[in-house]
Amino acid sequence: MNQASSEQEAMEDAHSISACLLVDIGGEVFGISVGSVKEVIEFESITTVPMCSGKDGNGIVSGVINVRGSVVPVIDAGKRLGLQHEKAYDKYSCIVLYESYDEASNVVVTVGILVNRVKAIEGLAQEALTDAPYFGVHIPAHFVSTMARIEDQVFIILDMPVLLNLSSINQDILSNQKQLFNQLLS
Repeated sequence: MNQASSEQEAMEDAHSISACLLVDIGGEVFGISVGSVKEVIEFESITTVPMCSGKDGNGIVSGVINVRGSVVPVIDAGKRLGLQHEKAYDKYSCIVLYESYDEASNVVVTVGILVNRVKAIEGLAQEALTDAPYFGVHIPAHFVSTMARIEDQVFIILDMPVLLNLSSINQDILSNQKQLFNQLLS
């Protein structure tokens, strides 16, 4: 398959979204395709993981939680998107569970994504969807699947396979670890 046909398939997938979960991340509203969501659970105590949660726990990996006996890594959505948000997580915050395919190990892994609030589930008509802009987006463009309009509000629908790409997240963790080791050795 060539690059043009894979881009065309991605565009068709982005425009086949029939409903989305509207979430607040750092004070901004984003959409997550409901087809991507396994479950939404209450915010609970997250166990930090040494060398993964970043210096002082400020990495994109918040830590892990126990979901019915399974250890699930939790990614901070705001930090992953590069948002500078001061809003702390509280009792209204949620963890959206998502099944992510890990290309390196060829398995499906459940990953949690920490958001400030889940606002609503909205159905989307095909006319409500539009292509992502080529510029002017304040988050990395590769995280944007498409844009949607509901009433007078326009919001970004996140590309969850890209946002929760485990290889990319592992590279970020390794980079943070190298920086930490360099600081310790200097």
